[in-house]
Amino acid sequence: MSGYILTEIWRARSSWLALPAEERVEFFETKIGPLLGSLVGEGAEILTCAVNDNTGSEQMDYRYLAVWKLPDKAFSDRLEAAAKEAGFLEYFEQVNFSGNAIPPDALNADMIELS
Repeated sequence: MSGYILTEIWRARSSWLALPAEERVEFFETKIGPLLGSLVGEGAEILTCAVNDNTGSEQMDYRYLAVWKLPDKAFSDRLEAAAKEAGFLEYFEQVNFSGNAIPPDALNADMIELS
C-alpha cells in the first residue's frame, strides 16, 4: 500500500452523551455526513472503521476508530481542521496517528535504527 494514512481514534464526551438522539441525528446529517462526502469527493478514502472490543491487558479507553487513505499530509491536516470546525471535537475526544504508508521492513528498520 502506498499513500498517506490517517488513523483517528475517539470516544464520546459527556456533551455527546447528554445530547438527545434527535440532535445527534441532526449533527450527523447536517455536519458530519456532508463533511465526509466532501472529503471523499476530494480524494479521501475511508479504508475501515471499527468499534473497540479489545479486552486484553493493552486495551485503550477509546471506542471508535477510522482509517483513511489520503493524497498527502496537507490533506490530512485539512481533514483534521475541518472536523474541528464542524464541531466534532466538542462531542468527542480524539487522538490521531498519521504518516506515509511504508512496508513492514521499512518500519522494522526505523525501530532498529531509532536512537
